[in-house]
Amino acid sequence: MAIALAVLAAVALAFGALYQHDAVADQDNSHDGLSWAHFKELLGNRKWLLGLVILGLGTLGNFLALALAPVMVVQPIGAFSLIVSVLLGVRYRGLKVNRRLVQAVVWCTVGVTVFVALSATTARTSVHLGADALPLVWITGVIVAAGLIVMLFFRHAPQLVLITAAGLLFACVATNAHLVSVQFLRAGIENVTWLNVAALVIAAALGSWFVQNSYAAGPPEMVIAGLTVVDPIAAVILGSVVLGEAHAAPPWLVVVITITGLVACLGVVVLSRYHPDVKDREDERRDARQNDQLTDTEES
Repeated sequence: MAIALAVLAAVALAFGALYQHDAVADQDNSHDGLSWAHFKELLGNRKWLLGLVILGLGTLGNFLALALAPVMVVQPIGAFSLIVSVLLGVRYRGLKVNRRLVQAVVWCTVGVTVFVALSATTARTSVHLGADALPLVWITGVIVAAGLIVMLFFRHAPQLVLITAAGLLFACVATNAHLVSVQFLRAGIENVTWLNVAALVIAAALGSWFVQNSYAAGPPEMVIAGLTVVDPIAAVILGSVVLGEAHAAPPWLVVVITITGLVACLGVVVLSRYHPDVKDREDERRDARQNDQLTDTEES
């Protein structure tokens, strides 16, 4: 049941990203970053709201999956969303599929698939109560603080930076959600650590800001890559190191899991560099610079 819910959540993520990206891309000057005025405008955009509803349903499905299975099993399944996203891009956005794009998607998907298959062999869920749950709060706080620095001082950050920040924040969301749901189901609401709930909400809010700005900075497939590769890998690290889900894993398995995770991350980097939409934007910027240089030469 948990795996089925995670797959449905992955499909919902791809559709939600498609609708929200289209809505954000239709706004004037969205490529310069989203202002509060842009966000207010999006709240009245039906396409964006439809994407939000679909993403909400996907999030609910993912949350239920996290309550039923370890983080190390649920989160990596989201890589399926990248394949769905590319297919939707070809169907609805006229996305041009080149060799590098296929290569990046294969690396991401295979890397994360092997990652989850190996992780699932050792993942064990346990209840963390009271002080045992607080290390995850402090780690989430550090990542949120780093995200705020990027948000406040690097307004025009590259899309790769934005999706990495979003992926790390939503990894904190997933891990805190898993911890809190296990507390509730196995120990009752009186034993829920509310600091973890607060950390979850804050990380989700900031992560959503990064996602929306990622839509403005580049193609939706890159956003999906960040949420389905960076997010699960970071979530598995948190699950294994902080929650002890992989304490029984032999060293050789940890090494293999690390290698597959690096392969998946390399796929994201390749996608950020060779995605057709990214190449088109680079060509447009280069042409604009050349035109500006010609204009300056003529004026001088």
